[in-house]
Amino acid sequence: MTTEKQQEYQGYRMLTVVVPLNPHHTMQGRQRNMKMHYLMRLRTYRLRCHYYRLAPQQNTALRYGALCFRFKRQFKKEALLSQDWLSELTAKLQAEELCPCVYVYDDGGVGDAEHLDTVRIAPRTAIPAAPAISAAVIKDGTNMNPTHVPYFAHQMLIIPAKMPVEALHPSAENYREWFAFSE
Repeated sequence: MTTEKQQEYQGYRMLTVVVPLNPHHTMQGRQRNMKMHYLMRLRTYRLRCHYYRLAPQQNTALRYGALCFRFKRQFKKEALLSQDWLSELTAKLQAEELCPCVYVYDDGGVGDAEHLDTVRIAPRTAIPAAPAISAAVIKDGTNMNPTHVPYFAHQMLIIPAKMPVEALHPSAENYREWFAFSE
């Protein structure tokens, strides 16, 4: 009997986009997190991807957790920065400087995900080094898209995504419901 070493997944490669959350203890941080949530949730319907939240991590970059979406990568790694969906997402995040950066990973399903790129969002903020993330951590995220929104009801995603971040005032219970934060 021989022991075989576990091999990495050889099928589709998964692309994971990680958007670090802001501090939960400030109103501005909560407003930005809710705006990112609305933008990301709307984006998941257009990309047809998995959308979830990572719990806070030990590293500096993800100490408050992160919002992520993950889907099958169907383009070469070198073509990442020319993808329209990434340009649209970063433009919307940059418009209100909702987070310092976006980390993009290529995940084979086993072991550590490979960091592909870090996209700067806030020009005046120092960017922490990209954290090492394992496939197991990525798979253990909390689902942030629990219910299907039919096409005729998309305005409940579109309207809050278009609102300025200062106009968002999430209630404590609504915020806790999405981000599992306790004061």
